[in-house]
Amino acid sequence: MARWTGTALLCVTLLQGLRMTTTLPNGAPLSACEDMMPQHSGVMPQPGPAPYTIQVSNSSYETGVPVTVRILGPVYRGLLLKAVVPGTTSALGSWQDPPENTKFLQCSGNRQGAITHANINPKNNETVYEWIPPSSKSSIQFIATVAENRQLYWLNVKSEMLTGSVAATGAGLLVHMSSLLLALLYSR
Repeated sequence: MARWTGTALLCVTLLQGLRMTTTLPNGAPLSACEDMMPQHSGVMPQPGPAPYTIQVSNSSYETGVPVTVRILGPVYRGLLLKAVVPGTTSALGSWQDPPENTKFLQCSGNRQGAITHANINPKNNETVYEWIPPSSKSSIQFIATVAENRQLYWLNVKSEMLTGSVAATGAGLLVHMSSLLLALLYSR
């Protein structure tokens, strides 16, 4: 009986080790920053439309003013989320403190360039992510890979485009005020 128990214990240990090498319950690897592909060995992304959407609080952004982001849809366990200029892969801006069960992932040399799952605990529509825009006027888009579980995940879940605007501080305020002054002068 002891021999059977020892063999069974060895098999369970080996299977657990194999499972840990084929899933990433502690977050996406750095290599996923470019192609957003999780390293779920032997599992391909779902081909159909994702049951998830990315909801953003604004249709435009200003440097330093937080944008709230949510993943809407069924409960999910895995995530890789970043902001990009469409057609590029570099992560822009930075994320504020990650919500429970998530963490930062250093993408594009940016320590807070992306958010990924910290474990496989459920995340839902109530999970709120806050992104801080960089100093830019480029249009951006949020892009995500969302995993319902190890076998079911979707690539390229995208938000609507957000347009950049000059913040009403510093140089942006000076440009805005100059434009107003010129408009007043020429309107007379």
